Amino acid sequence: MTKYDNNGIVSKNKYKKLDSHPDITGEATINGVKMKIAGWHKVSEKGSYYSLQFKAEENKPSQTSSGGKVDDEILF
Repeated sequence: MTKYDNNGIVSKNKYKKLDSHPDITGEATINGVKMKIAGWHKVSEKGSYYSLQFKAEENKPSQTSSGGKVDDEILF
């Protein structure tokens, strides 16, 4: 993860399998919000560029819904 606000990193997407998958991926922190970055290489009459998409990282739900306690009893 990036150390500074309003900074980020991208690298070649080593998991790209389809043309629709991004060519580059990465992460950034923008105004304190952690973001995922995806980029697609494009070519136009004006030259070569990357089209970028930013998506805020979502909080991942916890593994248990019982406040962290796991019930060992299996009910049938």
